[in-house]
Amino acid sequence: MKRPVVIVLLTIALTLVCLGIGAVVFFVANGGFPTNNPFDVRNISSSLEESKTLNVDVEKSITLDVSDDAGDVTVTGADVETVQVQVIKTAYDSTQARADGEVKGIQYTITQNGNAITIKYSLPKSMNFNNQINTVDFIVTVPSETQVTIDTNGDVTVSDIKGNTDLTTDFGSLNVENIEGSLSMDTNNGDIQAKYVNASGKDIKVDSSFGDVTMEQIACHDLTVTASNGQLSFTNVRATSEIYTKSSFGDVTYENGSSTSLQLESSNGKIKITKFDVKQGLEIKNSFGDIRLTDVTADSYDLSDNNGDLTIDGVSGKLKAHIEFGDIEIVNASSVILDLDTNNGSIEFNGSLGEGPHTVKSEFGSVNLTLPADIKLNVDLSTEFGKIKSDMPITVTVTETSGSNSNHDQIVGTINGGGDQLTVDTNNGSVTIHVSK
Repeated sequence: MKRPVVIVLLTIALTLVCLGIGAVVFFVANGGFPTNNPFDVRNISSSLEESKTLNVDVEKSITLDVSDDAGDVTVTGADVETVQVQVIKTAYDSTQARADGEVKGIQYTITQNGNAITIKYSLPKSMNFNNQINTVDFIVTVPSETQVTIDTNGDVTVSDIKGNTDLTTDFGSLNVENIEGSLSMDTNNGDIQAKYVNASGKDIKVDSSFGDVTMEQIACHDLTVTASNGQLSFTNVRATSEIYTKSSFGDVTYENGSSTSLQLESSNGKIKITKFDVKQGLEIKNSFGDIRLTDVTADSYDLSDNNGDLTIDGVSGKLKAHIEFGDIEIVNASSVILDLDTNNGSIEFNGSLGEGPHTVKSEFGSVNLTLPADIKLNVDLSTEFGKIKSDMPITVTVTETSGSNSNHDQIVGTINGGGDQLTVDTNNGSVTIHVSK
């Protein structure tokens, strides 16, 4: 290697070393990287609390609107004549000194126009590539009669409010208790819990993408609940009009309550309803999961399930049920009009029948009916592969019994002199009529 080339290379190396030493001296002298540099790791926190009191006219309507890009919001109604706002600011940075300095610079706004109060915190633009962002939590105490609107990216808790309440969060739970007024709750990721809500003839609407929904002691006009992924649980829920519930993935449970109509759709999950009074129609559509009804009264039932068993304890009125893959079991029935159909499963019925006609059909499965001894029926019982048996005498008008070349069995006739029509058909299974004890 020639001498001039060696000298050039040594000169370049020496220059790079000097630049490195200079950079170290510069950053030490200036406290390191700037606050918002993209490589800084900001994981040391600092918090600062502030408060403000706002005077309002409690004789007039009060509205509270809170918008928070990052932070939890708590609103509590009380017997007060002012609005009290407690603010908790939290900043994150690479050193404690920086975090202490940055938390003082977090900006939020509280504005008031008469009885209309707006609280807002917006995240500033930052190039910092880390998971910790500065947050502002708001804890607000208001007079009980206040309209509340909250939109945040954190947990929300609202209690003891007499006014319409509208809550939205992208990532956080929603919790309300002791609310009088209409209620709207919407979260993309978080549980929803509502207790002791009296909507005073107004509507309640709940929407959850990922999270459980629990509602207890609810009174309203219409109740609409939709959930993409989570368990739905309702206890002592009463709607003077309609209840509509839709769940994509998760069990649905109703216990104690009433409504004019109840419509429930589920794609994947068990459905259980206990001690519920529906004045008009009950409609349930399920794709995968059992359906169980216990002491559920309705004027009519329309039940369908692609894959799951149907169990009903206590039923009266018009009962329509279609199951693709699953058994149907009905006990303690009273004056029921039957329209039962399962493609693959057995059917068990125990109770009394109302005015017909009645239809019971199974593609693959046996049919067992337990009926009162004094029931009057015209019957048409048939099976392709199976036997027909009856503990009650049937006056036969048409009979076709399987012979050497056929497995078909059919009996057409009357029980106790005839009455309402009962048609039972199964392609593969026996048909049996028992006498209830």
